[in-house]
Amino acid sequence: MSCAAPSTDDRFPQMKSRFSCFLLALLTASSLSAQTSLRGDGRQAVEHAGIVLVKPQEWSKPNEAVVIRFTAYTNRGGYFVLRSPSGQERQVWVKQFVGVPILEPEIPDQILEPADRKALQAEIDKIKSLAAIVPSAAIDLTKFSKPLVDAVQRYDAGEVRIDGRWRPASEYRAIEFYNFEKQLRASMKEYPDKSKFALEENSNFIRLVELSKDNPAFEAKVQAIRTDLENQILAQKEAGILDRLSNTNTADSETQALLGELKGIKNPTEKTTQVLQQAESAALIASEIDKLSQALEEHFTTPIPQGETPRLPADLAFQGELLAKQITQFRQSSPPAALRIPEDKAVALVEICCGFSGIAPLFEKQNYVEASSVLSRLSTQATKIGPRTQAVLIAWRNPATQKVDLFSKLRAEGEAAEKAGNTKEAIAKYAEALEVYPNADLSAKIEQLKNPAKK
Repeated sequence: MSCAAPSTDDRFPQMKSRFSCFLLALLTASSLSAQTSLRGDGRQAVEHAGIVLVKPQEWSKPNEAVVIRFTAYTNRGGYFVLRSPSGQERQVWVKQFVGVPILEPEIPDQILEPADRKALQAEIDKIKSLAAIVPSAAIDLTKFSKPLVDAVQRYDAGEVRIDGRWRPASEYRAIEFYNFEKQLRASMKEYPDKSKFALEENSNFIRLVELSKDNPAFEAKVQAIRTDLENQILAQKEAGILDRLSNTNTADSETQALLGELKGIKNPTEKTTQVLQQAESAALIASEIDKLSQALEEHFTTPIPQGETPRLPADLAFQGELLAKQITQFRQSSPPAALRIPEDKAVALVEICCGFSGIAPLFEKQNYVEASSVLSRLSTQATKIGPRTQAVLIAWRNPATQKVDLFSKLRAEGEAAEKAGNTKEAIAKYAEALEVYPNADLSAKIEQLKNPAKK
């Protein structure tokens, strides 16, 4: 069949003719490939019904084709052996086919996704194209494609086909969503570093996002998954910070940076809240230590008159007691190792503030041994406070030490006189020692020397 070029004045027939030639070429190619498009080994009949459009002769026009139904076929290569519904067999050359034989539609057991619908629609379109070429077969072809059309309509109406049964798509999507969510959450749980879990790139999550389109309930669940991962990342970060704060090797500068990160965490855990409160307590104690140190140094700026017992103002003594309580409470709260306070300086302040109250009574009782011991300890602690405080304590320690040394010297001289048999001198030395520092044992010794008969 030739396609001669029409005149230039007949433009519409020209376009129609060209389209017919193109379509006919496609159908011819399809017919020639029919021997490979249908299964079969050329020997055994394939028991599958269908229809085919057959032209009277291979050179006949496509619109002259008639519909032939078959219940089975044998593909011989260049021709087909078709078995009619009555059981008779008929040989038909492939070149007589318009299009290819169309097997009776088998609705898939699974019609779940848009791709499944697209495959059904492709079969429907193929049948429609044949109906356009052979209008006389349109009725038969329409009836033949009806199961496919019904399946597409049911899918478009909100149903899916699962294992050969139609069910509401909402039920299937809910089950599908649940399964993908379950797999995703299991993956998230097993992933060690939550911050490196690529949620948006995860295949399960991508599928959940697809399922959530135009479904507010699913969209809320998808967002909940995002939020949950964010919370897990924060919780893991929070736990890591707390762990580093529990390390004794964490430097003070790093500690401050870690505390800054903890303060920025939304909805912190009870442990984090406690650590932040402990950090505030540590900062408050450190501030109080600095203030009290400065107050002591300022107090001792004015020299204490010679012979006057050193004392502390009541407010400084009270601040020392208060600081001692704060430190005790801080320790009892079991703060992490990295939360430190100036322990040495704090202990020094507490001992000095609390110890000063006992110095005056010791001097008044001439208990220079105890006073010297207390002042020696406090002057050592004062090196952590400041030079003025240390100077005052040393200034008061030295006289007490001198008294102790004098007492020891006089007693030693008395003991030497006693051993030499010089009782009178021994009593005099012991009495002189008692004037420096009252001592019960020495008083008893004098009484013994004065009244040897009582011995």
